[in-house]
Amino acid sequence: MKLFWMEVKRQTTSLTFTIYTLLVMAFVLLNMGPMLARNVAALPTSTNSYDDITAIDFQTRKTNGVGQLRYDYQHNAYVTYPLGFAKTVTLPKADQARVRRLLTQANQAETQANQAETQATLVKALGQVDRMIGGQSAYGSQNIQGFASRPMTKAEARQDHNLILKKDRISGTFARLFADYAGIVMGILPTVVVIAYCYADRRSRATTSLQSKMTSTWRLVGSRYLASLVTLLMPIFLMGIVLTIQIALHYQGYQIDYLAFFKMTGLWLLPTVMVSSAVGFLSDALFGNFLGFVVQIGWWLSTMMIGARQVAGNYGWLLIPRHNSLHNVAYYEAHLPELLFNRLTYAALAIGFICLAVVLLNLQRGGKFYAINFETLGRVRTQSQRVQH
Repeated sequence: MKLFWMEVKRQTTSLTFTIYTLLVMAFVLLNMGPMLARNVAALPTSTNSYDDITAIDFQTRKTNGVGQLRYDYQHNAYVTYPLGFAKTVTLPKADQARVRRLLTQANQAETQANQAETQATLVKALGQVDRMIGGQSAYGSQNIQGFASRPMTKAEARQDHNLILKKDRISGTFARLFADYAGIVMGILPTVVVIAYCYADRRSRATTSLQSKMTSTWRLVGSRYLASLVTLLMPIFLMGIVLTIQIALHYQGYQIDYLAFFKMTGLWLLPTVMVSSAVGFLSDALFGNFLGFVVQIGWWLSTMMIGARQVAGNYGWLLIPRHNSLHNVAYYEAHLPELLFNRLTYAALAIGFICLAVVLLNLQRGGKFYAINFETLGRVRTQSQRVQH
């Protein structure tokens, strides 16, 4: 326990932690500020003020998917996302003729009575278009859910309003949006902080000193990892307290869930921080430098690009689940088991990364493994040349 608190003190008193805290708080509060001004306790009086939702019915995906394909065909401009970046594909006449036939099949799907047949026909037709334009498009079978976005109906707006008041108790809906914004920076900044912390230790030879002591690698890495989770979540908990007070003052007379921000931090943000922090420790064990950050930023960019296609509700296998809306509560409730499975999977993955880091550091302690970097490679090359001579 003493080692844990020593690590907490070291991390919280560093310049890196100060910069990290300022960046996280600035990003989250600047995005949350305008949303706090919205009155979610009042039922919208006009259909023009209804938010979009991610519908859970197939009819919406069918209508939007066919409509988008018709538009793309007419303009001969199909958007794909290779490596997460948008690319517009233009097809030759022969392929356009094939798309026209597939569009006819998709239109026929709209008239089929059996929903299972309708869905199979549409998915097959759109899937062929996806393969024709090179894949990684909205027409892929894994991405068709992106066509589920549409404005709420009057009945859905009433249901959403009721869920906000009764189920979310107002603060829950803001906490979900808070987790969405915070998740964006939690997916990348903790990796930088941890790598910088470990790299500073290597430069000061503190790692060598610590490894030479009797402290076990499991205890050393475990204490550092737990300390990193506590310190990295400190700004999140601080903002959660401030925002809860603001909401309680603004919505006096309404039922408020005072633990909403803390529950959402544990459910939504903790697994993301666990992974991004674990990547930092594993990177230090593998490379002993900032190379692991390149891997993490690639992972972060890809998950952000995929999540951006459906920000109002998108969980799946994303490291950073998206729910960039104060509404769409029915979608959240319907897909809560999916979100829970996602979060538990990433928490387990993070633990796996830490276990691997411990194994590698144990091997380093025994002189059986060295961090893979230019310094190590240069040393090996020099030794090889000496042996040859």
